[in-house]
Amino acid sequence: MIVIVALVSILAGLGVSVAAVAGVARGVRAAGEQVTSSKTAAVAGGPVVTESMEILTGEVQKERHIVTPYGAGFGPMYTNTSWAVHAGDTVVIRIKSYDDGPAPLTGSQMMLDQVHGTVGGIETVNGKPVSSVANDDITHTFTVPGLGLNMAIPAAPTGGSVTVVARYVATRSGTFTWQCYAPCGSGPNSMGGPMSVKGWMEGTIRVLS
Repeated sequence: MIVIVALVSILAGLGVSVAAVAGVARGVRAAGEQVTSSKTAAVAGGPVVTESMEILTGEVQKERHIVTPYGAGFGPMYTNTSWAVHAGDTVVIRIKSYDDGPAPLTGSQMMLDQVHGTVGGIETVNGKPVSSVANDDITHTFTVPGLGLNMAIPAAPTGGSVTVVARYVATRSGTFTWQCYAPCGSGPNSMGGPMSVKGWMEGTIRVLS
C-alpha cells in the first residue's frame, strides 16, 4: 500500500515539475487519472502482442539515413511512438536503446528509477530481471502516468545497445500519453528540445475495448 500511495504521489507530482518547463506539459495530461495498482497480474490464456521500440542516438539516426523536420542529431528519439492494443491483451514492450549517455533523474522524478505497473513489477535488462535501475545509470524512462506504468532504461555500453523488456496487461481502455522523464533534452532543465516533441520522446498508447 505504501508503494502504491508513493507512486500516485510521484505521478501526480510530474504534472507540477514537468509542466513548469515550456512545451512539455502535454506529456502529463494523464497524470491526474487514478492509479489503481503498481503491479498487474497476467490474464491466463489472454492474447499476447509485442510492441517493439528503439531509442536512436544521433549517430544511429545518421547511419540509418533518418530524415526528420528537426534534422539529424536533434537528440535521442524513440521509434514506434504511438500504438494500439486491445483490453485484455498481454503486451510485451521491448525497448532497444543505443544511448550510452546517462541522464539521472532529479527531484520528485527520482522515484521513476523503479519499475511499476508491469507483470510482477519487473522488467528484464538484457535478459536479467530487475525491479529498478540505479539512478546514475538511467538514460531514459518509458512512463505512462495514466496507466501507472513505468520502465527505466539504463545506459547502453559505448558503441553497443541494451534491450529492456516488460509485460503489461491492458485492463483499462482509453488513450494515454507516455513520455520520457529523464532530463535528456536541451535548455536549463534539459527538458526542452526533443523532450517536448510528440513522436520523438513522447507518444500515445490506445487501449481499445
